[in-house]
Amino acid sequence: NNDSLLFISIADTSVDKKFLKLITSARIGHLTTASSNLQPYVTPVVFILQQNNIFVPLDDKPKTISVKELKRVKNIEENPKVSFLVDHYEEDWTNLWFVMIIGCATLVEMNGRTEKSRKEIRKIHTKFLKKYSQYTKLSIGRIYIKIKIDKTIYWKYNQIK
Repeated sequence: NNDSLLFISIADTSVDKKFLKLITSARIGHLTTASSNLQPYVTPVVFILQQNNIFVPLDDKPKTISVKELKRVKNIEENPKVSFLVDHYEEDWTNLWFVMIIGCATLVEMNGRTEKSRKEIRKIHTKFLKKYSQYTKLSIGRIYIKIKIDKTIYWKYNQIK
């Protein structure tokens, strides 16, 4: 019986609760940006989900160019439409799944000018430190890519109950 083998769904602006745990437990995502001439560019990134937005830090890992010169940053400045993919692969294909987020990205500088923004920065930093212990030894940075979720597309080999 193949009735339960395929599940594809499209939701508006929010991540379905059934897939929230899958996304938040994932260690890496793939950010796809496109230049103004629509040339795609995919980058593996770390991320958190916060208030229905994806945050990707532009951290202090070694880079050969400045943060503002990164291709993903230039692309977002030219064309804010992005996709973000989180997936899971195993040789046992009954465990496969993916969540693709379609959204609009902006560059956000975490400057903490207001009490509300300082609280938001602390929440984001705390989530990153909890998820990625590497940030206890490496600066998360002050600039983030913030992806506002417009649509989610998800698939799982076996339907989530």
